[in-house]
Amino acid sequence: MTKDLTCQGNIDMQALEDRHKELEKAWNDLLKEKREFEARIHTLERQEKQFELKWDMLIRETQKLAADKQQFERKKKFYDQVQANSVDSYGDQDAVVQGEMFFSGVSTQKALKKRYKELIKIYHPDGECGDTATIAEINREYEDLKTQMS
Repeated sequence: MTKDLTCQGNIDMQALEDRHKELEKAWNDLLKEKREFEARIHTLERQEKQFELKWDMLIRETQKLAADKQQFERKKKFYDQVQANSVDSYGDQDAVVQGEMFFSGVSTQKALKKRYKELIKIYHPDGECGDTATIAEINREYEDLKTQMS
C-alpha cells in the first residue's frame, strides 16, 4: 500500500510538474504577446505624431496658399486697373502703359527686380494679357530705374 501511495505521489508530482510547465509556457507566451502589443502601440504612437506633424504642415501650407491667392488677386486687380486706365488715357497708342505706373512705390533694387519679374509674367506676349509694346515699355523703364538705383 505504501508503494501505491508512493507511486500515486509520483504521478501527482509528475502531473503537477507537467501543469507547472504548461502554465509557465502560457505565461511566457502572454509575456511575448504583451511585448509585441507594446511594440505595436509604440509604432502607432510614432505614426500618430508623424501624421499630426504632416497635418499641421498641410494646414500651414494651405493657409499660405490662400494668402498667396489673395495677394495674386489684389495684384491682378491692380494691373487690370492700370491697363484699364492706360486704355482710357492712351487710347490712340494701342493701350501701352507708361512704365512709371508699373514701378510706382518701388524703392529698392530687390523690389524692382521682383516687380519686373511679376510684370513680365503678366504681360509677356505669349500670355493672355501679353503685349509687345507694353513689354518694351516695361523693359525701358526697368533699365532706367536700375541704372538710377545703382
